[in-house]
Amino acid sequence: MASAAAKAAAISATLAAAPSTSDEPPPPYDTSSLPPNPGFCELAFRERLDNRIPGGGMPSAQYFAPCKACSFVCGDEIPSVYKQGWLDWIDPSVNFRWESHVATNKGEKDGPVEGERELLGCWICWEYEQKWVEPMEPQDWYKHMRRHFFVEGYRICKGKMGAMQRRRNCEVGHCPKIHS
Repeated sequence: MASAAAKAAAISATLAAAPSTSDEPPPPYDTSSLPPNPGFCELAFRERLDNRIPGGGMPSAQYFAPCKACSFVCGDEIPSVYKQGWLDWIDPSVNFRWESHVATNKGEKDGPVEGERELLGCWICWEYEQKWVEPMEPQDWYKHMRRHFFVEGYRICKGKMGAMQRRRNCEVGHCPKIHS
């Protein structure tokens, strides 16, 4: 584990980074060329794929219920490390967070063991760079997402409510933005 001083320095560097000024979208990804699930919960992995097709995916209320595969319960708090100094920040959505979860209790249906924590993987690193990053706790995951969106220029496709929308709801045929 990194020391508190190292974590504070990393957070400060993230908050001080200049936002991207590029109008170019990130490179396209082709999910058909991706290897099998690198470590996401199996149900989260399938949900990510299901959300690409009209009528696919779960109803939004199910994102707050325990995962049927691993009992994960999705949080919905967005830490200040993501929003600080970013006036027009966009909510990456609970369903994107849910799709990013990594099973922490190895499929046991009895619910999370006391002290277990929420761990999240990065779909952007996986889909665009074919790179699996070590699962992160929410604070670090939001810092990581901020770097993708605020610094590197990956853009979020916003839905009617202002948060990230599911790919299946996007009316743009081949939208280059990030969807849940």
